[in-house]
Amino acid sequence: MENRKNPFHEIYVTESIGSERFVKLFSPFLVDKAVALFEPGHVILKGLPGSGKSMLLSLLKPSIRIAYHENNVDFPVPKHLSKFIGAGINLKRSGVSDFGQRPVNDKDGFKESPFYFADYLNYWVVLDILDAIRELGDKQSGLGDEIGIDFNQTKLDPFAKDLANDPCWNGYLSKIKNYSELITELDKRIRIYRNFLSYNLNELPDDVKSTKTVIGFPMTIVAKLLRSHNIISEETEIFVRIDQYEELAWLEDMPNHPEKAYQQMIHKLLAMRDTSVSYRLGTRHFAWDETLSIFGTSARLEKGRNYIDISIDTLLKRKENRKIWIFPDFAEDILLRRIELSGLKFKEGKSVLAQVFGRSEFPKEMAKRYVKSNATKAVKLEEPWPDDWKSFLLELAKRDPFNAKLGEAWVRQKGKSKKEVMYTIPESDNYPWNKPWWKKERVGQALLQIASRNNQQLIWFGKDDIISLCGSNILVFLKICRSIWDVWIRDTNYNEELDKLVTFDPEIQSIGVIEASNSWYSDMAKEKGGKYRQSFVRYLGTYLYKTLVEDVSMSNPGHNGFSLDVEELEKASKLKKFLNEATDYGDLYDAPHTSKLKDKRERIKYYLNPILSPRFKVPSSHTKEPIYTNTKEVLGWVDICIDDSNSIDIRRKKGGNSSAGQITLNF
Repeated sequence: MENRKNPFHEIYVTESIGSERFVKLFSPFLVDKAVALFEPGHVILKGLPGSGKSMLLSLLKPSIRIAYHENNVDFPVPKHLSKFIGAGINLKRSGVSDFGQRPVNDKDGFKESPFYFADYLNYWVVLDILDAIRELGDKQSGLGDEIGIDFNQTKLDPFAKDLANDPCWNGYLSKIKNYSELITELDKRIRIYRNFLSYNLNELPDDVKSTKTVIGFPMTIVAKLLRSHNIISEETEIFVRIDQYEELAWLEDMPNHPEKAYQQMIHKLLAMRDTSVSYRLGTRHFAWDETLSIFGTSARLEKGRNYIDISIDTLLKRKENRKIWIFPDFAEDILLRRIELSGLKFKEGKSVLAQVFGRSEFPKEMAKRYVKSNATKAVKLEEPWPDDWKSFLLELAKRDPFNAKLGEAWVRQKGKSKKEVMYTIPESDNYPWNKPWWKKERVGQALLQIASRNNQQLIWFGKDDIISLCGSNILVFLKICRSIWDVWIRDTNYNEELDKLVTFDPEIQSIGVIEASNSWYSDMAKEKGGKYRQSFVRYLGTYLYKTLVEDVSMSNPGHNGFSLDVEELEKASKLKKFLNEATDYGDLYDAPHTSKLKDKRERIKYYLNPILSPRFKVPSSHTKEPIYTNTKEVLGWVDICIDDSNSIDIRRKKGGNSSAGQITLNF
């Protein structure tokens, strides 16, 4: 009977698991980099799907805080910033999208819906703040004194009366006599909305229609009254998380909904000149509209003044100085925690990434995997080649196919301009093509061409390959790990100790990586607009593969991406929007770069998400200059992909044919 378990069977560590498991699985690596989340002021936390937004925001939840305390595990937030109460709303789980299923009145359609959304959010958040104080202030939690909470009934009833009589409620809570009734009425209002939006009520009650609250006002009043009644201390911060903000963007895309009104309501919330409550928004990049209009006014939010933003993707992105790149250590910690929780035995003191995946092979070793039976297929030598060079490279290929391929490319490059190259065969192993940078820049392309000539898939395994394919995205890492473990369980017999951590065979790893890559590609179509972006990625991936394979002189090893002039792109609004969406959804990666052209104009380069590299058989590393192209050509690629009637036909438009790089000297 198969008893092997996959430690990565459950990918997401958010609402889907209990608080105690969260404590064991949560990696604190990002906390120091995102410390602003635990300081006063509004914060926008941006990131790709699965990047860790909800994971970080979960540290604000009372249940998580209590779980750390009960398990005697240090809370990962710095001590001097841990005096806070966290509450909030998940816009997906709270049913906010239901505002798209039913207008408040048939006459005006969804015109008034944003006002009711604001009211719903107010009641939900206020109730959650009070629930959080109850949880954290409970004597059994042992956290009341530490956070600054005195959850005392003698204080709660007077607080409830003062809150209920505040004008912000427009009289809806005026009959409240005590704290218990307050909680009941807040909950009742929320249930009225949910029942109405689900068509369980014919219409909203008149006392709801006539008492809508202004977004944010009730939270401010609650915070001030909690402090004035000494239920929480003056130093205790209130942080309100609003997670999965992208739900509002999808809601606004539905027919007949007022454009951007729901998001503008949130902008209005952030624009309040009030420090009693700090908001934390978790969002995917595409949903944070940089126009930032505020509902009911021509004013706009100002970054730095009204809020700061934190991009998890930027925090994890590889830096020029590899020593300050935190993603490998983050992945190491994630893997270690999964292994520990699964009960697998491992060698302490040694990297678990290295134990599980081993090392990636050197290029010479990889090349031999690709050529297998006929090593001479590593090189391609046409009739005009001098016999001495043919003999030399074919003989070299038998013992070192990688070096032979580099030698072939070097001769093709240098032989065009230096005729003497064609008659000078190296007499020692100190080959001229082994100069460090020339060789390093061409490793990926050389292996790709060797694999292509031998009809082999690129092979992906080892710690370095796995980290490279992740593109600094922890969700990719988790999915690669899950896929490799699944392949191992499915395709192998393992009769040794079932609780012992194994080092995966390279073939198992490579199959798992390719399956993860194909799965990622397939999932692209599930997102809004994903069908067209998927088509573009397919076009681009095929184009880049052909480009790298046909460049037999390896003159352009960086052509696994493309570059555009920034000023030109700004003028091409349609293309800019498409490429921005592709990067916001994580289909493409972008980065500014210095132009090699004399004009030194600002440029931006685009690459496939590294996890897509195995599917399209292109190197995941980025070296040298990408393809310098223009907006007209790239827009042509986009148009081909959006027009379903066109089949994708990839042809190099610039100097592209299968003989590119061939020697043309008259020998």
